[in-house]
Amino acid sequence: MLPSWYIPGSKAGYASFTRLPLRNDWFEAYQISPHLVVFYEPRHYEETIANLVIGDHTAALIDTGCGIGPIHDAVREVTDRPILVINTHTHTDHIAGNRSFDRIAALDHPRTRHVASAGVAHDDFHRDLLTEGLVAGAWPRGFDPSQAVVPPFQVALWLRDGDRVDLGGRDLVVLHTPGEALDHICLLDRADRVLFSGDILLEGPVWTHLEGGSVTDLVASYERLMNHVDDFDRLMPSHNIPWLDKSILPEALAGARGIVSGEAPFTEEVDPWQRQLRRFSFERIQILTSVA
Repeated sequence: MLPSWYIPGSKAGYASFTRLPLRNDWFEAYQISPHLVVFYEPRHYEETIANLVIGDHTAALIDTGCGIGPIHDAVREVTDRPILVINTHTHTDHIAGNRSFDRIAALDHPRTRHVASAGVAHDDFHRDLLTEGLVAGAWPRGFDPSQAVVPPFQVALWLRDGDRVDLGGRDLVVLHTPGEALDHICLLDRADRVLFSGDILLEGPVWTHLEGGSVTDLVASYERLMNHVDDFDRLMPSHNIPWLDKSILPEALAGARGIVSGEAPFTEEVDPWQRQLRRFSFERIQILTSVA
């Protein structure tokens, strides 16, 4: 029986983009622009997006998804450039495919260093990504849920706030933006006027109710991004629907400020992991906070 959230072909936000053929059906790949391809995981509750930015000499894969489908093989069907993985943060649904890549870049932060050295154990992987109701349909060929872990991974390039990652013909500027996670970063591509916003700006819920989340930090990160608002036109999040108009940023900032001031209404709910939360709903974005 398929979970209630899964509706095949329901994502109208992808309809205007060219779908690229892939041999494995776990991912859907879409050409967003000449230099940008997304790999979308429609059969997982998280609906994670991995963004591939193709430069003249290097392709940056921004996050590696849930580690269930063979993302390395999917990326290799799209580009033969050397691949540099850049993790926006270390939640399991963004790093679980790291094991398939040799070059990884991540923020130089105590949280990142801990996860890189320890990996994610099977019980934690199962809780985060394989809990009943999170996956629709059959497992991809070659994936064994009983053996699912994130092994420790070597970080080849430790990033700092303000660093520029040169891909050839374009670079990605690193912006430390906590709020959803302590080690969260956004990446700014001024050449194509795109902000890769990770988990803090998207259509849908921003999860500040997890460990390390903070609405106060989220407000500060949104305010920082507003300082760069003239440098980008579009947002590429790491979940749900791609290619968002940047007008969602001031909407999100106003909403987060309303939460901090106590003025925003909310509903009390539980997430699929039975964690209690408060959901603050705005026009296109929701912000989830802890109850305590």
